[in-house]
Amino acid sequence: MKASLKTLLGVVLFAGAGCQPPVGKTNSVPVVRMATVLGRVMNPFSEALNRTLPEHFPARIEIQRSKTSESHLKHIEAGEIDFAMVQTDVAYLAYSKGIGDSGGPQRKLRGVALLYTNPVRLLATQASGIRDIVDLRGKRVFVGTGHNPTEFTVKMALEGVGLSLADIKAQWIPNEAIVPGLREGKLDAVFARGNDPSPAVQEMMQVPGVSFIPITAGQIEKMYEYNPFLHSTSIPAGMYGRHPEIETAGVDMLLACHDDLPEELVYWITRILFESLPTLADSLNSLRQIDFEHIQASPIPLHPGAARYYRERELFP
Repeated sequence: MKASLKTLLGVVLFAGAGCQPPVGKTNSVPVVRMATVLGRVMNPFSEALNRTLPEHFPARIEIQRSKTSESHLKHIEAGEIDFAMVQTDVAYLAYSKGIGDSGGPQRKLRGVALLYTNPVRLLATQASGIRDIVDLRGKRVFVGTGHNPTEFTVKMALEGVGLSLADIKAQWIPNEAIVPGLREGKLDAVFARGNDPSPAVQEMMQVPGVSFIPITAGQIEKMYEYNPFLHSTSIPAGMYGRHPEIETAGVDMLLACHDDLPEELVYWITRILFESLPTLADSLNSLRQIDFEHIQASPIPLHPGAARYYRERELFP
């Protein structure tokens, strides 16, 4: 976080060119920047924070929209955003070793709360002959847009069933090219990560012949040896049309932040998050599945403000 928010005096932070303070507002209230893609959690959460946070801490929440989540950790590390939802496996790798072009461990990352499970779905065309994840060998498979969280998880999942990216014809293409690729027969299968219901998956499932490929509990047990953050989850029956419940793998999502945010600020954000969860669950059903006994189980060090709140709740030693 930039030093001006540390001091809490007189400066509003903006996350890039073109950001301007709202009409009628002075520059005396620091801005806390939260990154999101679809905004199904962050938008209602920011509204709850803007209603309640000023009573306890002088700050205003600003939502920063992004096309994908792949750059969120990089921007947190650089102090360009303050909070974002990130995959637990990728957060751990970033903190311990570094990812992308970081050049080393990204030690300015801190955990706030372990939230919902993000399913990793495998979809394939009927013409591809793919009926199981092991059938992906030699197939044209979308694995991400390049150095993104989906690619990392896919790599670990494939290794768990005896495959590697070299064994498939891995496709790194823009998200908007996926549906045309399936429709035109240029793609055989797709790994798709994200919350249910996913607009992108809904569009893929409308392509004739495309269906989900289950990833079984036995396969996920093997994947766990390569990525201990992967665990069993499922896609509810009928979520994307007429289909049964689908077994698949999932990765938990972590609300992460920058390490130099004031303890009092992160304490209140954590507390308001916890107290707002019943309302936030109306926006994202996955939040109803939160394990409150493990919400503090971050794979990277907790921010002191979050740790303080969990100690008060006797959820953290």
